[in-house]
Amino acid sequence: MSAALYAIPYIGPFLAFATSRFGLPLIVAGGIVLFYEGVPIGPLRDIPWAGPKLASLVDGRVDREYAAGQLNERLLWQEQQRKALVKMEAKAKAKQVEIDAAAQELADRRDADTLRIADLEDRIRQQKDEDNGPKAAGDTVGACKPGRGIPARLSIGIDAVGR
Repeated sequence: MSAALYAIPYIGPFLAFATSRFGLPLIVAGGIVLFYEGVPIGPLRDIPWAGPKLASLVDGRVDREYAAGQLNERLLWQEQQRKALVKMEAKAKAKQVEIDAAAQELADRRDADTLRIADLEDRIRQQKDEDNGPKAAGDTVGACKPGRGIPARLSIGIDAVGR
């Protein structure tokens, strides 16, 4: 059978070279390089359906490890992005709780201030009515009390303008 292989014009010289002293190490080294590096297919990898199928057939070990490393890095990056997003959402919720609490406190203070201001305005009116009320006939000392000389309507008008 070996004589039949030598009869084929291209296989015979190849087998003679492969079994020679220099050919065998070169064939083994070429096989190792082909195993690790694969067949370079260049832009054929970019063909939509056929490119990945062809690449899976002719890629070497280096290309397979490179693709696996890319996948691992992509998954790791996506996990870190997801964790960062969860952390940012938690911070945003905490800030929103603080903002809501501050807004509620402001509204409560505003309500309390409104009641306090209404009470103080009522007391001021009562005080002015007492001060401007009917005077005794010989009350000269009462006329010198502070606030006695200005009628209530005038005092309220001045308050509106701003004393």
